[in-house]
Amino acid sequence: MTILQAFDHGAGEMPENLVVLADGTICVTLLAAGTVWLSGAGQERVVPDGVDALVVGLAADADQRLYAAVRSTTDGVAGIWRREAPQRWARFAAAESRAGLNGITFAEDGTLFAADSVNGEILRCLPGDDTLRLWLDGEHLTPTAADDPVASTGVNGLKVWDGALWATNTARGTVLRITLDDREVTQVHTGIPADDLTFDTAGTLYLAVHPRDLVLRITAQGEATVVATEADGLDGPTAIAVTADGLLVTSMGMLGTRHTPNLTHLPLDVATPALPVPHLPR
Repeated sequence: MTILQAFDHGAGEMPENLVVLADGTICVTLLAAGTVWLSGAGQERVVPDGVDALVVGLAADADQRLYAAVRSTTDGVAGIWRREAPQRWARFAAAESRAGLNGITFAEDGTLFAADSVNGEILRCLPGDDTLRLWLDGEHLTPTAADDPVASTGVNGLKVWDGALWATNTARGTVLRITLDDREVTQVHTGIPADDLTFDTAGTLYLAVHPRDLVLRITAQGEATVVATEADGLDGPTAIAVTADGLLVTSMGMLGTRHTPNLTHLPLDVATPALPVPHLPR
């Protein structure tokens, strides 16, 4: 595993989510810096400088436009922000200041789903709309306590795969499969306090397990393997992406004492086709 990019924890550059665009550009949200880092282009400010905000989840639509989930107690800031042009972001869909937005993802029909980790809700924004509305709630999405960074994080990572929305609940250590048509929830895995998740085209599941500093691979047959650990440079892995030549993983560097936020690359055989080979920073 190779560390591709180190970030400055003291400057709030704590990687939270990750997207690879079709042209190979790697995009990373930097939680407390209020920015998105793009390989080859550096950082772009999402919210106005000086605003109380955390830039959390990240997703791209079918036209490769970037969307970032923003938490804030400042009026007019909380919600989903969209990249309108290089160095220019605007709020696309508003959210209440109570919302603890986290992972976001798109379904094939253009529906945007957003996790609210604090309130245990999944919100959605339908194609052609710019309003976040409640799609699903319930105990399976809620956190378990308010005074711990892990236990206070309920539904977290989201991905659409094989006709369903898949979600992690970090506090409860579960991976959930939620059918898109009738919202039926199935608990698929337990005992895994994962942050983010993704799939390759064979249905192999990859999980960034933040509090345990590891990346876990689970095949469609249920065989689980640890493929990366703290020894590989992980320091609180928060997001994961499958590309044509392996995995990209972000580490936040928030828990523990090392505070070494980074972006790492893990060469790994994955089912293809997948995303293109990313433009790695030099």
